Amino acid sequence: MSIQNRIIGVLRFSYPAQEGFAVSGLDEAALEAHLYDPERIETRFTYLETITLPSLAAQSDMDFTCVILAGTSLPMRWRKRLNALAETYPFLKTVYLDRMGALAAAKRSFRRGLDEGPEGTTTHITGFRIDDDDAVAIDYIAQTRDISNRLIHAGLAEVPTSLSFARGIYWNLFDPDQPFHEFREAQPLGLACAMITTADLPTCIYRYNHRRLPCYVPCFSLPGEEPMFLRTLHDHNDSGRSIPPHASELATRRGRKLLADRFGLDPEAAMALMPQPARDT
Repeated sequence: MSIQNRIIGVLRFSYPAQEGFAVSGLDEAALEAHLYDPERIETRFTYLETITLPSLAAQSDMDFTCVILAGTSLPMRWRKRLNALAETYPFLKTVYLDRMGALAAAKRSFRRGLDEGPEGTTTHITGFRIDDDDAVAIDYIAQTRDISNRLIHAGLAEVPTSLSFARGIYWNLFDPDQPFHEFREAQPLGLACAMITTADLPTCIYRYNHRRLPCYVPCFSLPGEEPMFLRTLHDHNDSGRSIPPHASELATRRGRKLLADRFGLDPEAAMALMPQPARDT
């Protein structure tokens, strides 16, 4: 059997899901007022344009699609800005959906990313998730493709199977004294995490809480020789992120260098996101 494995990511951009977020319980009008607050959404665009998209644009393997999922209620001026980004980055595709459950919206987004007719040759999808304020290493797509293809060919992904990388960087934008820490995740993180499925998408990486993936699907986690993810901490975090206990402190100079070398970011533009300049250590 010939294997054709597509790499597709879904990034939820202020999508008004019916569940899955701390603010999902708000009524529709209140939720949209929160999500589309001009100051909030401008900050989200700044993170997206300075951190997430540059890391994807710097990938050594550019044969992938990233779907940005937003709501049909997104005001037109912000929709135009997302569409302009999709015109700038060939790997991007924008999808606008009505409010629905988080899983249903994610599965529809992955299908839109596949975008094949009835004669399509794709046999598998390796679907990854990423937030609009995080980054993946410049070889994330290449390594994900290589390992997922080997798992498929070895018969080790005959059911939905997750693939994650354990090593990464935590970056606290509000800690000028010690912004960077390195950490190895014992459980899958939502970042640098994908799920291998057949092309009919029986499920996707958004189906389960990422920390509980091993309870439901086979999981392969790679320790990695280099950091594979960059996770930011700031005052917009929905999930209450914090520096994990026992994380190793990184010198600011080392962190700044990793922003460029491992994640393809402009370190000056990225460090300027910090409200107070980082102490140079």
